[in-house]
Amino acid sequence: MKDSMKIPFSKFLGGVFCLLLLTSFVSATDKAPVELKLVSGGLKGQKILAGLEMKIPSEWHVYGPTPKGEDVAGFEPTITWDKSSNLKDLTILWPPPLKTEIQEQLSYVYEGNILIPFELTPEKIEEPVTLNLDVSLLACASMCIPIETTLSLTLSPTDKGDDVFKAVKKWEKSYEGLSLFSLILIALLGGFILNFMPCVLPVLSLKVMSLVKQSKKATVNHAKQSFVITGIGILFSFLMLALITVLLKASGSAFGWGIHFQNPHFLLFVFLVLVAFSASLLGIFEIDLPSGFGTWLITHEGKGRVKDFLSGVFATLLATPCSAPFVGTALSFALARQTGEIFLVFFFLGLGFAFPYFLLASLPQRFIVLPKPGMWMIWVQRTLGGILVLTALWIGWILSFHLSLLTLLLSTLLALLGISLFWIKHHNKPSLNAWLYATPLFLIAWSFSWILQTSEKAPADRHSQSSPALDIWQPFQPEAIPALVSRGKIVFVDATAEWCVTCAVNKSLVLNDPKITSLLSQPEVIAMRADWTKQDPKITDFLQKYDRYGIPFNIVFGPSNPEGIPLPEVLSISGVEEAFQRAGFKP
Repeated sequence: MKDSMKIPFSKFLGGVFCLLLLTSFVSATDKAPVELKLVSGGLKGQKILAGLEMKIPSEWHVYGPTPKGEDVAGFEPTITWDKSSNLKDLTILWPPPLKTEIQEQLSYVYEGNILIPFELTPEKIEEPVTLNLDVSLLACASMCIPIETTLSLTLSPTDKGDDVFKAVKKWEKSYEGLSLFSLILIALLGGFILNFMPCVLPVLSLKVMSLVKQSKKATVNHAKQSFVITGIGILFSFLMLALITVLLKASGSAFGWGIHFQNPHFLLFVFLVLVAFSASLLGIFEIDLPSGFGTWLITHEGKGRVKDFLSGVFATLLATPCSAPFVGTALSFALARQTGEIFLVFFFLGLGFAFPYFLLASLPQRFIVLPKPGMWMIWVQRTLGGILVLTALWIGWILSFHLSLLTLLLSTLLALLGISLFWIKHHNKPSLNAWLYATPLFLIAWSFSWILQTSEKAPADRHSQSSPALDIWQPFQPEAIPALVSRGKIVFVDATAEWCVTCAVNKSLVLNDPKITSLLSQPEVIAMRADWTKQDPKITDFLQKYDRYGIPFNIVFGPSNPEGIPLPEVLSISGVEEAFQRAGFKP
């Protein structure tokens, strides 16, 4: 009996020893040996710098952010700052992680001592910022341990931090190669694609008709020069846009691609010009200068050059609402950088847009054949006039969100009266009197955008009235997104505008597709539409938070990706569905 008792007792002692050993091992390893510390970095312009120090021991690594679209192992880190005070925005400048293979799977990791710099935009620059970060990381060695912690630090503009400042400079240098080479190629391609967008079609129509009308007297060399001057007009316009953007950015004002389409004065001017051009192409009258002045310009070869240059300027102004693929990518990267890169990207965007004109000008003479005039010209001219009428109606539709219907109607009637007087005084013999009658009426029509009260009706109101299917869209409330995500909701944001052609394509082909509307109608999904047709600082700040300066912009938030998953400019059904899955949506 005693012997039978000894055996279990010895086993019991051995079990206790093993249990103690196991307990000590677990208690020693239940916390990853990674030290995290917030450090201050001082003032840089209107931003306060800070940094997150990570001391990772040898044989350990922490998973870093992964490039979009790559299938990798690991857990992406998340850093949120919702509980901070006097903090308007925070940009994380992730250092490039190490690309490696772990257990034959591609991974992006941090090793050793890492400093992750932050750029903080305070609400009031003269007051301290209380930074409260919720950090979520995954540290691994022979085993993986999640790190969930909260770090706090009070930052003052007078603080100093050379290490953080050096880390910011290192981050900027690490992306210079992309900005100077790949970005140029992206800008060239994006500018070239703009030629095929419907916004530019009216200007190309005018260009074609101008060449055809001159074909009796024009030589091939004259045609080549015409293309070159138009290309120069495009380049000049893009550089002017770059200059305006730099000045607006320096002043702290809102800026972005296509932002002038939020200006009712600009829109009314373009609308009136399109009305005049449409009437000209439809044969109601022909815009021409007084005979004496016109003869002087032709003699000095000035008239055609001015028209060619202005056609390039007009093409640029109408191209901006078409945020073609690659244009948004190039601009978003450039506008977040310094003045030199902004000018560089705008120049190559313009060069890509002007490429067809420069290409035609460089072709040998035998490849350029000017068509002979004939009756076909009248039919083509009328067709192009109809296209311009449709474009004018589109601009008028956009204007209806800015101006009252009465204002738009009065401006149009006054413009038509000016056209009628121009025709009466001009159809027999071009004279200065025709311009003296028409020009003041056009200026008065344009002045209505300042004189008469603008419409206060929000675009979202019209959306809700036009289609019951749009009931799934809720007002844009960016401040509510973190709370919704914390409750397990998926939030889909669609930043759009009535003047954005690419946005309309996305709506027609993707967002209004039954699969996507069914997805957005799910109880756990919140669909927000940020309508940027009219200027809205809340939407502008939201776009710039994600380094976007144009639309369309779509992003998906969810429990698995609270920081958001930005989508490409041109949406696809599969891309939206994949983003929902990555955000944590469970059908």
